[in-house]
Order: sequence, then C-alpha cells, then structure tokens
Amino acid sequence: MEVKNTNITIDTQALTPTFTIRVDLEFGHKVEAPISISGRLLSNDGKVIAFLNEHQVNSETNYGISILTREQKDKLYREKSVNSYYAQLTANLTNKAIEHIEIQREKDHEKSVRFNLDFVVKYIDIPAEPQNLVADNLVRLQVKRPYSNIVIKQSDWVKNFSPQLGIGNFLLLELQIPDDKKVTEFWKDLYAKLTHNLKDIETCLRSGDWQKAMFFARKFFENAKIGDNKKAHSKFKEEFNKLMTKDQHSQEGIDDLHTAIWKLFEFISKYVHDKDKEGNLNPLPVSTKEDACFAYAIALGLLNLIGRKTIAD
Repeated sequence: MEVKNTNITIDTQALTPTFTIRVDLEFGHKVEAPISISGRLLSNDGKVIAFLNEHQVNSETNYGISILTREQKDKLYREKSVNSYYAQLTANLTNKAIEHIEIQREKDHEKSVRFNLDFVVKYIDIPAEPQNLVADNLVRLQVKRPYSNIVIKQSDWVKNFSPQLGIGNFLLLELQIPDDKKVTEFWKDLYAKLTHNLKDIETCLRSGDWQKAMFFARKFFENAKIGDNKKAHSKFKEEFNKLMTKDQHSQEGIDDLHTAIWKLFEFISKYVHDKDKEGNLNPLPVSTKEDACFAYAIALGLLNLIGRKTIAD
C-alpha cells in the first residue's frame, strides 16, 4: 500500500469552511484490499488544523483478494500489479484554525500555505498460501501511518482559497464594503477614486502584502483630505461642510473630522517615506497585518460616511 498523490480543494457545498482532500492509494492487486483511511491535517509548525474523515466516495467499487502461493504473490509484486483507490477526506475548519493558517503563511518566505498530512490507513491482506490452516494466519489486518505534504502557492491561495474561507472579510463583519454608490455628479469622480484606492488595499490584505496595503492606504487618505485648505480642495470642503451641517453637525465637529483625516494621512505617510519633513533619513515603521487592517477599517468607514452624505436623492 502506498500514498501516491494528494490534492486539496474547498468544499463549495459545505455551509462551514471545509477542505476536501483527495488521496490516491495504490494496493497490491489480488493481495490487498482497503478498509478505511483517516488522519490529521497539520500546519507547518505541527499544530492540528483539523481531523480527516472519509464521508464520500467517487463511485461504488469492490476489491477482491485471493489465496496465492508465495511465488504467485512475489510475481504480482515484481510486476507492480496494483489497484487504485481514490479517497476523499473532509477537514472542517474553525475560525481559530483559519487564523493559524494565515499566521503561518505570513511567516513563510514565499507566503505559501504548507500542510502536513498524517494518515491512518487500514487494509487487509492474505499471506502466501498457508501450510497449516489452524496455526497460520489466513487474513491479516494491516495498519499503516503514511505521511504526505501539500504546498499551496500564494497566488493559488489568494485566488481559490481566501475568498471562500472569508479571509480579508471576517474581521470586518459589521462593515459594508461600498460599491456602486449612486453619489451625485459632483462627487462621482472623487468617490470613484476613493473606491478604487480601497479595493487596492483589500487586494493587498488578501495577498498578505501589508507594506503595499499601507502604500495604497496613504493614497486613499491623500485623496480624502479635502479639508487641508488646498485650492483644488476648497469646493469639496465647502460642499461636504454643507452636507454635514444638514445632519446637525457643529462647525467644530466638522473641523475636527477634517483634522483627523489629515492627521491620519500624516501618520500613514510614515510607512511610505524614507525621510521626515526635515529631510532626515528614518527607518520605515514595520507594516503588519494589524497596521493594514487598522488603515483599511478606517478607510472603509470613512468611505461609507462620505457615500451616505453624498448619495443622490
């Protein structure tokens, strides 16, 4: 018995995050027959991500074994005469497991996901033709612990796994991602630019590129800081102030919001600029997942606020 191939996909029919793991097993023709396969899915650091269980098969089948002489059995092995069994194992994932997978992926030098698989395979075989039916074993139950591994490249993980597992969205369950807001003609271009910046941040979150996420976050807040008294921004500030006043905001509160947006731009710019305002070289702050999610959450909330205020009646 040998494990030949392993493959992992998302079970799109499951209501909870679930992997389907395909395992190809080879058994000796006429001399071995599979009984069961189970096991554990482990992260790269040896933590148990999920237990593997076989709940489905591709098609019904049967395997027969025969009583053979030692010569016949050896001949089958020499000729590598085998049967194949294609097992489908299910791995149910908790939010804690998904979080741990992402943590390990962040640490990986290629940003890939690496799994180890620890199988328990049970099968039966018949020894060579017994000489003594009373004393010799007629049938044996074999239990083996084969191991395998799976590597999911960053591009494959981001495209085919992250969206289905909710990675990039599960931290933002209460926040609506704005899309195609029917803003007035006056705000349409600026709102479209801010939406584009936000989606760029989201793409970086899904791929785990925290530094690039902060770069796009800076672009977002640069476009959003309409209260910085620049000439081209004055018309937007004036119109936005009118909309805020309509919702009973005081001028002091409106000014505080403009200041907050400008200060956020100044703060996030530190992740991008090698020099301070005096021209001195400074080390860039380390961009982490938490930094990127912080910037994204505030940008998302601010864009929702702008969209709500500027929507066409």
